[in-house]
Amino acid sequence: GPTSRSRTPRPGMSKAHKRPRDGAARPAGARDSASKKARRKAKSAGGGALQKSAPGDGSRPVEAPSGKIPPRPPPSYRLSTCDTDEASAASVLRPGDDEYEPCVRRAYAGFHVDPPESLPRETHDAAAGAFESMRAAGLFHRDVLAAGNVVSPTFVRRVLVGDRGMTYHYQKLRIFAHSWHDDDLVVRETTNESRAKDDLSPLRVVRELNETLKARSASVLQQTRYPPNASSKLDGSCDFNVTLINLMDAKAAALKSDVPLKDESKYGMGPTSVSWHSDSSLQPHSTVAVYHVLFDENDSKRTTSRDDSSWHVALRTLDGRTPALRVPLPSESTYYMLRDFNAYHHHAVLAGNTRRYSSTHRVAVVEKDTFDHIKRVCVDAVRVLPELKAMAETARRKGRGKGAKNVDFSRLARLTQTVGDAHRETEFQWLRMFWLQGEEHAQAHSAYWRGKIEELTQAWDAMELGLRWVLECLRFCADASTPSQTPPTRNYDLALYVLTAVAEAREAYFKRASSAAYAKLPETQKPVRRPAFTETSPLPENLRPVVAALTEWKKKAERFRRG
Repeated sequence: GPTSRSRTPRPGMSKAHKRPRDGAARPAGARDSASKKARRKAKSAGGGALQKSAPGDGSRPVEAPSGKIPPRPPPSYRLSTCDTDEASAASVLRPGDDEYEPCVRRAYAGFHVDPPESLPRETHDAAAGAFESMRAAGLFHRDVLAAGNVVSPTFVRRVLVGDRGMTYHYQKLRIFAHSWHDDDLVVRETTNESRAKDDLSPLRVVRELNETLKARSASVLQQTRYPPNASSKLDGSCDFNVTLINLMDAKAAALKSDVPLKDESKYGMGPTSVSWHSDSSLQPHSTVAVYHVLFDENDSKRTTSRDDSSWHVALRTLDGRTPALRVPLPSESTYYMLRDFNAYHHHAVLAGNTRRYSSTHRVAVVEKDTFDHIKRVCVDAVRVLPELKAMAETARRKGRGKGAKNVDFSRLARLTQTVGDAHRETEFQWLRMFWLQGEEHAQAHSAYWRGKIEELTQAWDAMELGLRWVLECLRFCADASTPSQTPPTRNYDLALYVLTAVAEAREAYFKRASSAAYAKLPETQKPVRRPAFTETSPLPENLRPVVAALTEWKKKAERFRRG
């Protein structure tokens, strides 16, 4: 079978070709058109197709409206009291200021705040209890993100909950959703509270909150449609499939933590729990709904809307003219970023005096961020492995002078590409992302993801063997009996490309995993070195010796073809 281990001696070591810097390995000369387009289009949120946030703010570039709806930045607003655009852009408005309402209507259309009474009392009570139960179960943790060469933990602790098999990718980290369709036994067993048998698990309570916010978002979209008879196609989706729930400490405690808060520097707004960013990995024009509830830090009692107004959301455009906003958020309130608001605005969370939970409901992209997607990728790759194995056996016979049948090198190139791309995506976008977050993370996901990761590991292991079969084809055919039976240079270049891509990605991963950002974490939260390699593995973990040997085989084949 494809998961069996080959014991042929391993190749030896040297340098090789460079790979493209995006996710999938490609043959030499292939254009990385997608990433180049993104860089060309990365402009300010006021007029570009993409917007970039400052490094370290926890977001990726966000796609602007696409398809039939043309990009359309909001109109700018200049304060009547300011003589220049610069002075207006440096100003901050709050509710109650003279020009707050006209500024919001003109430049911040799509931002809406619901007071606590917009949702039923039982919804508030159930959500607060669920968040506290999840905290007691230890489900919240800091994400360690990578921005450029900087690796750093988030100020807030987080947990992702959503549809089964969903993930969310930001700042070079994939986080895995706890399914809100499941009755998570880990939560029940680790919570010190006793529950009646008919009580919902915390994750199911989050799903009910999600359903409530979906309905409320649809209502808000309809109420804020302008003109009122405009097509609902402009609204985008509010069919939320995940929520990223944040746990934020009170400002005093957060400033003394191992990851102290940083001040907002542009407007002097004070410490931020979440710095300026726009949410990433969202479906175009989709709504984001953010529900939050506050707890007194000392006695764990929930505050009421009258008790605390110290937490604020800050908003800004990037047009160099419109003033920023600072909006207080009473406990149990909800704010919405509707339609294309997220594409043209940044937001930040300004720290308050109490402990805060915020449940940020999103319509996340699903094209490449679900288990179903990566399973299809693996199935397609594993399906071609028997063909690669047959090619390797043909090459071995030819190398011993016993074979008359030729290897189809054009087909070998296509199979190398298929297996190489799937192998790289599986290892670096899924397996290593899962284990990068530690054994405690894996235990917390034992209900669903642990088994799925094992499934992907088996497919990856089979693909390792497939890549070895590619190497055997190139090794044994390097000095075939006639030049026409020797692999073309393109086959060697493609294999070099695939293996060098993996070698470089592993080196980058190990560098990231050894970052000082992980040093202060408990052992159970530090990166785990998986997938594991042994002496019987088809290929070694360090692929540099393999790349070196492959380079020599290429030279040998080229000399033979030249005669």
